[in-house]
Amino acid sequence: MNIFAAGGKLAVLAAYFKIILTYRGMLLIHGLRLLLLPMVLASAWLSIEKAPGNPYTDSDYLLYYLLVPLIMNLTDSRIVFKFSLAVKDGSLNRELLKPFPPLLGYLLESIANNTMQLLYLIPFSFAFWLFVRDRIVLAHLQPSLLIFFVAAILIGWLARLAVSGSIALLSFWIEDVTTLNLILNGGIWALLGGMIVPVATFPERIRYIAELLPYRYMLSFPIEIFSGRLSTPEIYQGFATALLWIIVFSVIMRIIWKCGLKTYTAYGG
Repeated sequence: MNIFAAGGKLAVLAAYFKIILTYRGMLLIHGLRLLLLPMVLASAWLSIEKAPGNPYTDSDYLLYYLLVPLIMNLTDSRIVFKFSLAVKDGSLNRELLKPFPPLLGYLLESIANNTMQLLYLIPFSFAFWLFVRDRIVLAHLQPSLLIFFVAAILIGWLARLAVSGSIALLSFWIEDVTTLNLILNGGIWALLGGMIVPVATFPERIRYIAELLPYRYMLSFPIEIFSGRLSTPEIYQGFATALLWIIVFSVIMRIIWKCGLKTYTAYGG
């Protein structure tokens, strides 16, 4: 049987959906957590006086933080926690015996988890939008812009998966990579990715650094596209930068994976 055939992939994906459905309460709690922080941040930015030269209006902030939890969910990756645990408890042994690469399994699990989480987020986000819809301007939206928006989300997900995967594979040598992930893929991402402060409102030098690093493309970049703040050349430039980072971290993942398997000692599981 060719596990890489569409039917095999769908069967594995369906199995992950069934597993995730056994933890519906956790999905709801996680969805509420994703919503609360952006709402708090939006309230904070709306309540303080805007600095001179700030390109964001109240309408911009509302739209930005309305989209933040959705993009955070769609680009999320839990491979760091899953793979690290698999190495610790020995369950990676079973994954290595399966007729498909373990990393493909984590990718399919990420798709299933993000899709199910989205089902919980959409009703709450829609309710929030109804509450503030009179203050949000969407007249600029066009089909081409929505296509760019969807493509940016996909690229952002791949970028976060590649960065997270590179950190996760360090579990072959580091007992606990969650702290390293919290710094590189959590704290820096929250700041330079635009969760706490929109990247467009950064001082020029900091914004330039953020545009060079991969974190912006995991969160802020799709929202900037949806908000109509980027020209077509800027969008293509962003795509090129993000794809370059995806290639770089994909190569890093491949190297770490090969080296890690040579040093991995199977136990437990």
